[in-house]
Amino acid sequence: MIKGLFKLFILFIVYSTVVSCSEQNIPDLPENPGNTNQGIASIDQTQINANGGGFIIRVKTNGTWEASSSETWCTLSRASGNGNGSISGYMKANTEAERSVIITIIAGKEKAEFTLKQLAGNGSNPDPDPSPDPNPGPDPEKPSGYAGRIEIPVLKGGSMNIFHTWTTKENGKETVTYSYEYDCTKKHVRWVAFTFDNVTSQKNVERKDAYQTDPNIPAQYRTERSDYYQPYNRGHMVASSDRLYNREANSQTFYYSNISPQLIDGFNQGGSTWDAIENKVQEWGKVSNSQDTTYIVKGTSIDYAILATGKNGVQIPKYYFSTILSYKNGQYKAIGFYIEHTYDKSQNIKQCAKSIDELESITGIDFYHNLPDNIESEVERSYKESDWAW
Repeated sequence: MIKGLFKLFILFIVYSTVVSCSEQNIPDLPENPGNTNQGIASIDQTQINANGGGFIIRVKTNGTWEASSSETWCTLSRASGNGNGSISGYMKANTEAERSVIITIIAGKEKAEFTLKQLAGNGSNPDPDPSPDPNPGPDPEKPSGYAGRIEIPVLKGGSMNIFHTWTTKENGKETVTYSYEYDCTKKHVRWVAFTFDNVTSQKNVERKDAYQTDPNIPAQYRTERSDYYQPYNRGHMVASSDRLYNREANSQTFYYSNISPQLIDGFNQGGSTWDAIENKVQEWGKVSNSQDTTYIVKGTSIDYAILATGKNGVQIPKYYFSTILSYKNGQYKAIGFYIEHTYDKSQNIKQCAKSIDELESITGIDFYHNLPDNIESEVERSYKESDWAW
């Protein structure tokens, strides 16, 4: 759980002499342009639009540190830590004049200060997701529309990050296929999110390779077939096999916005560890009872760790993750996975397993924040191997 200035969670850092999933902790700080890197900390952006949105601070120090925000409308996920870590920040929507906030990081005698500006609003109540919600929640602090769904992480927001939800009509009822947040500057999704229920778990069609450009992405930021080349191929984020309940839903997984350049042998194909994780998440996720739902988020490290820059400026992620929140028989449970983008096929998926809190600390993404606070805190704190059929 990442939420509020005074809610803390523990960052576990495991050291080993053998390279494994358990070693994949906080990566090094990225080289950020401009005056965004101040020694002990860096920030990924210093301007947020009026609709509100998120930002990430990455701290790099050996000792303890403290973080603070000068304004209550700008919250931080962590107020302190020890060693390398990440902080997610979030600004509420602004309906008035341009405003600014100072974020301060102190580690021993070192100090970093970042001034962030938020653009002026137009006097209305802007919403990062204007899509209609047939069942809006009563909590004004929760986002509305599709962004208010349980599977949707906190949006990073900003004019260069596009949030969209694909839907289909199933028996006359709207069914959500999946949602994504796409970073135009990286030409890659930050994450995708979807659910399995008794409708979307069904297999009614076969895969059809309907690759196509995404009309929701401005032309200059789209990717296409020529951007995926050896040793990388077209790796689905939402797998084709995740959406077989109808033909349109399956076709929507073939938009290039849902495609990531992945190493062919040893990662995207050939019995890889990532393939095993995806299969296991799919196996655990599918349900038949109409009262049960499974919430999935898959994503990458494009915010902080890039393996390479491909053709046309497409960023190739260094790490991938997957989370699963299961609601069955009235009970929630959750688990996550984190893996490096390599040729290695030897890793056991248990070595890659992490709690949601650990994943949030690594990625800087706030998962499942639309759950009630008490449930979110409990399911994200840890996981039990015995809860999952390995």
